[in-house]
Amino acid sequence: EGSWPHLDERFLEGRRRHIFEEYKAIGDLNAKNASVLVVGAGFIGVEWITELEHFFKNLKLTIIDALPQCLGPLPAKAATYCSKYMQRHGI
Repeated sequence: EGSWPHLDERFLEGRRRHIFEEYKAIGDLNAKNASVLVVGAGFIGVEWITELEHFFKNLKLTIIDALPQCLGPLPAKAATYCSKYMQRHGI
């Protein structure tokens, strides 16, 4: 059994309900000006934190990674662009 036993994500309606629940939970954090830490600055971590910044402006966002740069497998130029973008947006 999964972490959301009340939702059956095998079907579209279950997936939709899960998304709405998560959106509400993040919205509640946004209303409290909460801090969010994203661990992992690979593709998914960077996408996740930039989406949070775009849709939930009151969150205080931090991203960390074990590697010295974000988006590890990409060229240094791409990682630098990504780091500068996140810094400009307060991440």
